[in-house]
Amino acid sequence: MNPICSRLAAVIKIDQHNPTWMIQTCGRQWHTKDKLVKPLDEDYAAIVTIDQSVQRPVSITEPLDIQIDARTVLAHNVWCSPQQHDVQIKLWEGAAAIQDPVLKSFIRDVLSDSQIMQPFYQAKASKSFHHQAPGELFLHSVEVAVNARIMAEQHGLSQRIQDCVFVGGLLHDIGKILMYYNQDNADKKGINGQHEALSFMVLAEHLEKIKNQDKPLFEAVSAMLSAPVAHKKHYDYIEESIVRSADRLSAHNYELKHVFKNKAANELYASARGG
Repeated sequence: MNPICSRLAAVIKIDQHNPTWMIQTCGRQWHTKDKLVKPLDEDYAAIVTIDQSVQRPVSITEPLDIQIDARTVLAHNVWCSPQQHDVQIKLWEGAAAIQDPVLKSFIRDVLSDSQIMQPFYQAKASKSFHHQAPGELFLHSVEVAVNARIMAEQHGLSQRIQDCVFVGGLLHDIGKILMYYNQDNADKKGINGQHEALSFMVLAEHLEKIKNQDKPLFEAVSAMLSAPVAHKKHYDYIEESIVRSADRLSAHNYELKHVFKNKAANELYASARGG
């Protein structure tokens, strides 16, 4: 086991007169006066590197550029499973990198919404297709978000488009938290239908704010959340094209990894969904 790991942390100032901060993450906490980089007088999120052999922090990053309270950070740490820790950091670093003020406010509000985020960490991405284990909707969604942003950057697209596809990639499947396979079916809870329509239900309050602030941005985000139109060759928004490509890549990569798992190196062929 690698003794060095990184974790999302809440940094809380606990003494104003003799500046001391508490770093709290994953059920552990430490106090420090001198290990912080550009500390704030208010609570903030940061990434802490921990030496697990001595259970002490090695370093703490400067504050992540997202105004969010410590309770939200601590809640995310409670919801996060061990296999999600590294991906969780990608989510928070990606959210902090957003520069568009409307999208920044939007993603901050979504991250702060426990009714969305708690099931998001726990849900499956599908019943029997790709990422079908509990917690894998989160893994798939962050992967799509990160890869969509990379694609936009590699094609020289604007920062606003990079921000937009990260948000769209992260939330493109968010309606699945309401699907029947993510609910306790003992009471026949959940819905069986198009998850895209459910995404608008889940995000309704937050999307309304985007609509009131920036309608073109709202339309681009809506396109990324909407169900694909059958046989449509061209998308109205490049953001939609990028997110759908990143989504397909993530699903296909998952399938290939599983069909070739435990196969000998000389076995070049295996049966996967679709051939």
